[in-house]
Amino acid sequence: MSAGKRILLCPMDWGLGHATRITPIIRLLQQAGAEPVLGADNKPLQFLRRQFPNCEWIRIPGFEPEYQKKGSLPIRVATDFPQMLKAAAKAHVLLEKIVDEQNIDAVISDNRYELWSEKVPTIFMTHQLNILLQGILSSGRPVIKKMISSFIIRHNELWIPDFESEPNLSGKLSHVRKMPLKNSFFIGPLSRFEGEKAETNKQNMNDLDVLCLLSGPEPQRTIFEDLLLTQLTNSELKAVILSGNPGETERKVQGNVKLSSHAGDEEMLSLIQSAKTVICRSGYSSIMDLASLGKKAIFIPTPGQPEQEYLAKKLKKQGLYYSCSQKEFSLKKTLEESQKYSGLHLTNTYKILRERIDALLKSLS
Repeated sequence: MSAGKRILLCPMDWGLGHATRITPIIRLLQQAGAEPVLGADNKPLQFLRRQFPNCEWIRIPGFEPEYQKKGSLPIRVATDFPQMLKAAAKAHVLLEKIVDEQNIDAVISDNRYELWSEKVPTIFMTHQLNILLQGILSSGRPVIKKMISSFIIRHNELWIPDFESEPNLSGKLSHVRKMPLKNSFFIGPLSRFEGEKAETNKQNMNDLDVLCLLSGPEPQRTIFEDLLLTQLTNSELKAVILSGNPGETERKVQGNVKLSSHAGDEEMLSLIQSAKTVICRSGYSSIMDLASLGKKAIFIPTPGQPEQEYLAKKLKKQGLYYSCSQKEFSLKKTLEESQKYSGLHLTNTYKILRERIDALLKSLS
C-alpha cells in the first residue's frame, strides 16, 4: 500500500539538530516501503545527503538569523522578522511547485511552519510550542503564540518529539495546556542513534577524557570552539573536538587535542561511548541523543538562546546534567562539578511514531 509514496522531509536550517533528529523518521519510512525525499539547505542538506546517499534531494532555502557575539536571539529574530516572513512566503510557493513537479504525496517538516500545503497532507514537528521570550519581548508572548498557532493549524498533524508524561525532556516547551491542533501526538524522543546499534561499540569505554560536540550557527560556534581549544590544550586531558561541519573533512592534531570537522553515526557513537565526559550545547536534539544512550554530559547553552538556557537549567535543577554559562566556563571546575549529576537514560520504542507513519501511508493508498 505504501510502495512508491514519496514523502518530503524538511528540517529547519538552524544548526544540525533538526536534521539529525529526522533520521529515525527517514529510516522508518524506508522500512515501511515509502520513498523519502530530502528537502533542506546548507549544513542540514549536507548532513542528510551523507546519511542517505541514495535518497533524492531538493534544495529548499530557509532563513537563518545571524547570531551576535552579544545579545539575545529573540531580539535578533524580531529585527529580522520582516525578512523571515518574506523568505517563508517564498518557501511556501516553492513547496507547492515541488509537490506538483516532483509528485510528492505528503510532507513532514521540522519547525518549518510555512511548509503546509493545500494539495497534500503535511505533518508539522516541533518540541517548542511555548516560545520563551525575555525582558521587553515577553509582553509580545500572546501575539507570538497566536501567530504560531495560526501556522500550525494549517497542517494535518502535529508531532512532538518527547514523552507526554514524566520523565520527559522538554518540560514547559512542549507540555502546554491546550494543543493548537486536535491531531497532536507525542511520538517520544528522537535520536540518530538506535539502541541496537549503540550496543555494538562498547569496547573502548573511557578511552577518551573529553569529547566536545560543537553545533549551532556562527559566530557562537567558533567562539565556543576557541574557548574549548584554549582550555583543553592547557590541560593534560586526551580530547576530541567535533566541529559540526558536515561539508568538510579536515582532521588535525593540536597537542593533546584532535580536531575533526565531522563524524558519521558509527564514528560519533564510538567517540561518545569511549568518552568519560561529553561537553556540548544544550540543544534539544543533543539532549535526546545523549539521553537515549544514557550518557552523562555537560551542557553549555548558546548565549542569548532562551530555549537552550531553559533546558540546561531544568536538567541541572533535576540533578541530571551539570551546566553553566559560556562566560563562566572553566574546564577544571566544570569537570569536577559534573561528577555530582546522575545523567538520564530514556528509551523510546518508537511505537507511536510507527503508528503515525502507518496511518499516514494508509491514508495515501
